[in-house]
Amino acid sequence: MRTSKNGNIKLMALFILFLSNLACSPITQEKEINPPNLVLILADDLGFGDLACYGHPIVKSPNIDQLADEGIKYTAYYAPAPLCSPSRAGILTGRTPYRTGIRSWIPPGENVHLGENEITIAHQLKAKGYKTSVIGKLHLNGGAEMEGHPQPQDMGFDYSYVIHGGWAQNKKVETIPPNGGLRKGKLYPDNFWLNGSPVGETNKFSGELVADETIAWLDRLEKDTPFFTYVSFTEVHTPIASPEKHRKLYSDYITDFAKDNPDLYHWDWVNQPYRGQGEYYANISFLDAQVGRIIDKLKTMGVIENTIVIFTSDNGPVTREARKPWELNMAGETGGLRGRKDNLLEGGIRVPAIIRYPPLIEEAQTSNTPVYGLDWMSTLSELMDFETPSDRIIDGQSIVETMRGEDFVRRNPMIWTIDMKGQDDPINEWAIRDGDWKLIIDQNENPVFLFNIANDPYEVNNLLGKEEDKLGMLMEKFDTYKYSIENDIIMAERSPRKKG
Repeated sequence: MRTSKNGNIKLMALFILFLSNLACSPITQEKEINPPNLVLILADDLGFGDLACYGHPIVKSPNIDQLADEGIKYTAYYAPAPLCSPSRAGILTGRTPYRTGIRSWIPPGENVHLGENEITIAHQLKAKGYKTSVIGKLHLNGGAEMEGHPQPQDMGFDYSYVIHGGWAQNKKVETIPPNGGLRKGKLYPDNFWLNGSPVGETNKFSGELVADETIAWLDRLEKDTPFFTYVSFTEVHTPIASPEKHRKLYSDYITDFAKDNPDLYHWDWVNQPYRGQGEYYANISFLDAQVGRIIDKLKTMGVIENTIVIFTSDNGPVTREARKPWELNMAGETGGLRGRKDNLLEGGIRVPAIIRYPPLIEEAQTSNTPVYGLDWMSTLSELMDFETPSDRIIDGQSIVETMRGEDFVRRNPMIWTIDMKGQDDPINEWAIRDGDWKLIIDQNENPVFLFNIANDPYEVNNLLGKEEDKLGMLMEKFDTYKYSIENDIIMAERSPRKKG
């Protein structure tokens, strides 16, 4: 085909324009001008089915839903563990929690903590010049008073406004005399610590305090300073407490007694009237509103398009199957999955996960690829250009391919651990998933459940005794993985823990 001189000039002009647009594309601009910021938002005990964008028919969660609309939503994302402390250790280090020294949740004053020589995402980003903060629930040591326990600054955080233990409100309750009448609990937390000093009494709900502090910290940053803030809400961990305007959204699901007495027996619910599901729903909407405030702040700062926003949960929910006095009146939803918080069935570890990052992720994406919380370290290493530690095993791997809609192949099985010794129903300590197959193993290293998750996502068909080849393959991989964990070089080098 012949082309005129003018035609050649036009083609050349179009080609130059194309190259110019390519050079100015968002991805190129972000890489050349500013490193991406990171906001990691962690909910507490939020179930796989607790959000509107994950199918809840009643709960309103417009701000988190919008994150999903503007990014990627994972439908097969797993927390690192079914309880808070080990899950949080796994998220920050990329290492299965047993390697980090945390085997279960940490009671206040317990001599358990994140290993002194563990390297977190915060360490890696701080070394690159990022300002780092942790705001909300930490729960990676026995408390601020514990001598020798790593504190937030030892975990890579410049700034901290944290609750060290497992809940926002003070556990102590006030008994109303004279008949041992109704007990009144604290709605506002008194157990936050600001950079190592106790905050004392407050006059706001936990989620509002966390959002306020996050926004104030962002306000203090110098312009163009790269930042990482780990925003760790206590919602929807029991005991829950929410402002009246959020409770009113679900008045049809709250009993009249609960409406009249929003702060009674806020910790111990035994032998008290049923309060309905609405208070739980309200707490999710309250959490959602606080997430929205933080996102709005990023927009006001003009950094939202260059910020990786991750929203997820530490483990599965407390469902209506209460197992402890403080779990009564909860209404966590697993989306029909079997199990709940504290076990390795799907309902205990499969949770929501959403990522918004426009330079890479197209809007309204959904990924059904199995991924988990141990993948964040390696994923962020690729997105934010830092090296993962080379002197230790990192159990996760980068899932950036899933964000691009590309094929993803997991190199090693996914592994979960939880120490349930002393529990009434210690059916599980280990779980391993390889491809579509998942095996749950008890404390005596006996297989308990074998499922094909692709065919049976609700785990109702136990295939033990029917798939011996699959069982043998998974047990062999489990033995190899367990040996690796028990002989972890970083765990072996750990200095003896000091008593507080």
